[in-house]
Amino acid sequence: MNIIIPFYNVDDLDFYHHLVRSLQSFHSDVHVHIVYMNGKVENVWKHDFSFHKLEVSSVLRSKALQLLFSRRKIWGQLKKINADVIFALSELWSLEFSSYCFRKINIPFVVWVRGDHRKVRDARGVNIFKKLIANYLEVKYLNEAAFVVPNCMSLHEKLHEWGVNGSKITKPVYNGVDTEVFKPINISRSEKFTVGYVGRICPEKRVYEFLRIAEKLKNKDIKFVMAGPKAMDVKFPENVHYFGKLPFEKMPIFYNTIDLLVLPSLTEGFPSVILEAYACEKPVLASIEAFPRELKVFGAVANLKEFEKELIMLQKADLRNLGRQAREYVKRNFGWRQFANQIINYLKLSCIQKERKK
Repeated sequence: MNIIIPFYNVDDLDFYHHLVRSLQSFHSDVHVHIVYMNGKVENVWKHDFSFHKLEVSSVLRSKALQLLFSRRKIWGQLKKINADVIFALSELWSLEFSSYCFRKINIPFVVWVRGDHRKVRDARGVNIFKKLIANYLEVKYLNEAAFVVPNCMSLHEKLHEWGVNGSKITKPVYNGVDTEVFKPINISRSEKFTVGYVGRICPEKRVYEFLRIAEKLKNKDIKFVMAGPKAMDVKFPENVHYFGKLPFEKMPIFYNTIDLLVLPSLTEGFPSVILEAYACEKPVLASIEAFPRELKVFGAVANLKEFEKELIMLQKADLRNLGRQAREYVKRNFGWRQFANQIINYLKLSCIQKERKK
């Protein structure tokens, strides 16, 4: 089975590499083709997947217009792949691309929904006109999919609320974590109680609010470290060290330098960072909005206003014991094999549906 996975920017594959590779690792009859518009393909990825850069008009800056005015070129390139199905991550461009392929060359697509893009648009202050259009198109494209697969129960419920056809919405398929990659490592680290944040530096992650909390605690013998790509301007207090965007292979080292992971987000689906931290034996302090109800809590879940108090309490807790329990928990419940088996099942079912409609 030939699967197309579309990325507007192939650099995003650094984050999704383990997820995408799992589809091939546990299924010998599967071959993944990465279709993309921009970015650089890392040499290490070429051993795992086939890559196809779409030739589009470079004059146009709009993603939608690039796709619209380059469709004839794109069609010719896609026919050479001989794809059976598309697996789309729920970014709007990926949905638009998948919708085009479905309508033009009758390739079915399955969408894995990993976040509430509506809340993200609200947090980023997208103007009302663009927001209404994006919300409408999102539901339109999702309703063309063979299956819409949420990655947590809260998104399962929201998909129904947004107006996605209930017959297309599946049970949640949760993220996985490679516990051979994310694991405890003996490394040199600070003697101070170290609190870490990793993720995009952007409004929906409530980074401003968290930095204010860190600044208040500058005299509490707590070290704060952060990593992730910047999507907004921000000034870090003196007691916060910012590593910048870290490549995926350095993430296990980052987790092993901290005692506690924080996730203050306004919205999340089923955050990979929690599973990765747990696998490295690191408990988590998460906001109520960020922590999926399906997950077991090792650390604390609290209102963001209570983070300051919770951090001081957790500084005194037995985090090592909590961390060991967290690792055993994810090893039992969140392997990539479970993820891959469920997603491949939906991809194959979408191909069967297509054949029945002929």
